[in-house]
Amino acid sequence: MRGLVVGAALALQVALCGSAFAQERTAEWAVAEQARGEALFEARDFIGAEAAHRAALEVRTRDADPNGWAESTASAGAAQAFRGIRARDAGVLEGAIADYRSALEVYTRAGQPDEWARVQNNLATALVWLSGVRGDGSVAELEDAERSLRSVLEVVTPLARPADAGVVLYNVGTVQEKIGDRLAGAAQLTRYREASDTYALALDTLRRGGSFDYASTVERRVSPFMNRVAAMD
Repeated sequence: MRGLVVGAALALQVALCGSAFAQERTAEWAVAEQARGEALFEARDFIGAEAAHRAALEVRTRDADPNGWAESTASAGAAQAFRGIRARDAGVLEGAIADYRSALEVYTRAGQPDEWARVQNNLATALVWLSGVRGDGSVAELEDAERSLRSVLEVVTPLARPADAGVVLYNVGTVQEKIGDRLAGAAQLTRYREASDTYALALDTLRRGGSFDYASTVERRVSPFMNRVAAMD
């Protein structure tokens, strides 16, 4: 499957180079560049993907095409994020975070709820990785990540989309646990209790959504932690 994706990306690149699109920066050319970037991303060519999305932004400006600008900016951020994760490069991750936050200046919960939630989720992931790469003991990025994930739950609600919401809740609990790991005393215990409660809610939500296998996997991972927290009370 990956070979097919790589082949599609290369075919699209060749087609673009040999077409009038390559000479004339039109809206159609920008859409094709966006598609090429997505294909390269799927092929794990994150440098090429980011370059294609940045090229699309030459036409998809915020003033002329705000939604297209937000799409290509968020896509460039995703490519940067994967590069930063792969290389454990804080600077690249910071660039991804900046792109995500820029896209969220256009994407809103009211106007583009699904896109807004997706970028919020990606922002949270990049923040967690940045916190781990820095390893400086700060909880600032993790707290920002928790806020972003809670924003996702405003769209991906446990009532309407329990299977997806359960995954997000599990991620919230994981972030809360990581925050607790960096604290001590009463503050640590408070965060650990929050994480344990969130894990319990995630498990219940996953099961209500029919994600029994994933719930079992999560339960095996979080049960020792939840038992340890219960013993602290």
